[in-house]
Amino acid sequence: MSRDRDLLYFWGARFVRQTFFAAIVIPFIVVADGRADVSFSTVVIDPGHGGWDRGGIRGQIVPEKTVALDTALRLQKLLQRAGLRTVMTRTTDVYIPLSVRSAIANVEPNAIFVSIHYNAARRSGAHGIETYSENNRGAVLAARIQRQIVTRVSTENRGIRSAEYYVLRNCRLPAVLVECGFLTNPVEAQLALTPEYRETVAEQIAGGITEQRQFSFPRLVPNHQGRLVHKSKKHRKVVDSERLVYPCATIPRARVKRVAVDQLREA
Repeated sequence: MSRDRDLLYFWGARFVRQTFFAAIVIPFIVVADGRADVSFSTVVIDPGHGGWDRGGIRGQIVPEKTVALDTALRLQKLLQRAGLRTVMTRTTDVYIPLSVRSAIANVEPNAIFVSIHYNAARRSGAHGIETYSENNRGAVLAARIQRQIVTRVSTENRGIRSAEYYVLRNCRLPAVLVECGFLTNPVEAQLALTPEYRETVAEQIAGGITEQRQFSFPRLVPNHQGRLVHKSKKHRKVVDSERLVYPCATIPRARVKRVAVDQLREA
C-alpha cells in the first residue's frame, strides 16, 4: 500500500511539473521567438541620390534628391528622440556612390538600413506609395513601414514589393527602400514640396521602425516571392509572381505598371 502511495505521489508530481512547463514555459519560448527586447539599436538612413544625381526622370521639375534628404533628416530626428542611434549616408547635397552607401551600412552592428526615395513615371497619373525589400528579413520591416504610412497618407497603396536594387542586394542587414510618392504626379509633387507632408511621412516611417524593434527578424532566406523588379543597364522589367507571405499583416498589392526605377548605374 505504501508503495502504491509513493508511485501515485511520483506520477502526480511529474504531471504537475509537466503541466507547469506546458502552461508557463512553452508559451514563453514561443513569445520570445517572435519578440526581442531590442532587435536593433541603429538605423542607417540613406537619402537617395544627391549632388549631380537629381533623381527621377528627365524633365522632372521637382528634384528627388532635395525632398528625399529633407524627409531623411526629419526621420533622423524622430528616431533619435525614440532612443535609437542613427547613421546618415549623406547629410548634404553630395553624391555618394551606391557601393559606399551599402558599405556604410555593413559596418554597423545591430542595425537596419532604410533608403528614402520619391518615385517617378512617364505617366503623370501614376501615384501612390510603395516599399521595397530584397529578402524576407527586409520584407518584415517593409510591411510595417508601408502599413504605417498608408494609415496617414491619403494616396494609393501600391504595397510591398521585392526588388534587387543595389543598396538592398548588397546590404547584409535588414534593408528597405521607401518610395514616398510620385514627383511626376502634379498632386503628389505639390504635397512633397510641403514640410507638413514630409514630416508626416517621416513620422510614419519612424512608427514602422519603432514597432519592428519589438520583434525579432526571421532567419534569412536568400529570396522571397513577390512583385520582383528585374533590372539591367539596358532595360527594366516587372514581372508578377506569387503574393508575399509575412508573419505580420500583409498589404494588398495594386496592379499598376512601374515605369521608372532609379540608381542602376552600379547594378
